[in-house]
Amino acid sequence: MSPLAFRFRLRFASKQEGKFAFEEPEVATSITESLKLELAARNAASLDKATSYHIDAGGFASEQAARNAAEALRVRLRLLNAILNLGLNIPTEDKVTAQVSEAIKKSVQTEHGATAIDSIWGISIYPDNGLHFEYVFDANIEVRPSNPSYIFDGLKELWNLEISLDSASETSLHILGLATQETTDKAAFLSSYLALEQLIDRKPRSETARRQIRRFQQELIALSAANPEALTGQEVQSLNGALAALNEESFSSALTRFGRSITAPALIKGVTPPKFLSACIDARNKIAHKAEPSSEIALGELAAG
Repeated sequence: MSPLAFRFRLRFASKQEGKFAFEEPEVATSITESLKLELAARNAASLDKATSYHIDAGGFASEQAARNAAEALRVRLRLLNAILNLGLNIPTEDKVTAQVSEAIKKSVQTEHGATAIDSIWGISIYPDNGLHFEYVFDANIEVRPSNPSYIFDGLKELWNLEISLDSASETSLHILGLATQETTDKAAFLSSYLALEQLIDRKPRSETARRQIRRFQQELIALSAANPEALTGQEVQSLNGALAALNEESFSSALTRFGRSITAPALIKGVTPPKFLSACIDARNKIAHKAEPSSEIALGELAAG
């Protein structure tokens, strides 16, 4: 008797139809010689009409091997979602969203020798023996890409890369994933800008500058002690916090410095990286000051860039 193999299923969704412009209900592609992915529609008769999907793969020697592959797929699909602005909702955690009663499970097992598995929003692992199935209960501007296989091509490009996310990168990728689902250019741009803030390191100011900041803080404390009615403790605390933030360069300065270090690509949305990031800073500042941003690069293009 051959050893038991396992399958994984990764479930995800989108707000709009047409994300996968296949007229079939299910398509398969080989990512590597040993990994074949099957993409299926969950709430429509064809993938191009669906807004709920899952990707299956099988033949894994253990549950852990299946889960490792599923997690690898999840992080790469999230990266593609952010890079290609797909607008997919890819769960970062797994939870049961639907299940049939134990009585029904027992009846199906007795009568048909099959096991009903719970619906998991995210990743589920189950035996790859053809005897497990899932009940799916669901109901549902069509934009179609000219080549619907581009997502698979992207996965193939990313698959052999070593990808490891630290805490800041994980937060940034999560925010970018949310940005792809925003329905307005302004919200998408602000979300993308916030994601970028997680990744740019700010340099400390010179010792001379920090010494001057400490002097200002000491003068504030002395002024409040001498005349507490003129400068309350709460104001001192607020001003001290603002001065402490000056010990590091501003984010806009750090982002401008980062832009000057970029050599590839040479152009982003038709302009050099420093000019592009300058337009981003200018747009963000205008929005923060409740002014309508005006730029030669539209907000939607700034978010995508």
